[in-house]
Amino acid sequence: MEIISKNNEKFNDFEEKTYKELMKEGIKRTQEWFRKVDEILLKNRDKQLLKPKDLKKTTIKCRFGYVEYYRRRYEITINGKKKYVYLLDEYLEIASIGQYSQSIVNMVLREVVEKSYRQTSKTISEDTAITIGHTTARNIVIKVAEKIKKVEQEKARLYERGELEGSREKEIVIQ
Repeated sequence: MEIISKNNEKFNDFEEKTYKELMKEGIKRTQEWFRKVDEILLKNRDKQLLKPKDLKKTTIKCRFGYVEYYRRRYEITINGKKKYVYLLDEYLEIASIGQYSQSIVNMVLREVVEKSYRQTSKTISEDTAITIGHTTARNIVIKVAEKIKKVEQEKARLYERGELEGSREKEIVIQ
């Protein structure tokens, strides 16, 4: 039995080492991809409207870890007011919920349906290369709920103005 146990440990060590190497490779590939997308956005932007200012370092949290990258900040002037935007974040849609990737957000939403926030955070931390706390899991759910609420309010507003097709459902309560 001792030999089997040692072989399992060797495979477990190999598996863990391989997993960590693949996560590092995923981070490198993502950083390179972000850099290429940022260059394409720089070349193809509206040069009259968007003036590049500088590069800012940030981090996105995704399944294979914390990906640090530089994003280009642009200055835009609308109605005489200066504003700053990050085209890379807007294009990739990654700045919306605490710099968590959509796959992490989806994992949290899937888990929280059946588990507590603590159990959800534990599962995410075990199944990915990032660590989140139960408060973070809760905050992700709250932010998603707020986004859904805004979308629904906008639909209701458009419906009231007659700009949205459809009919209103009536709630029927049977007692």
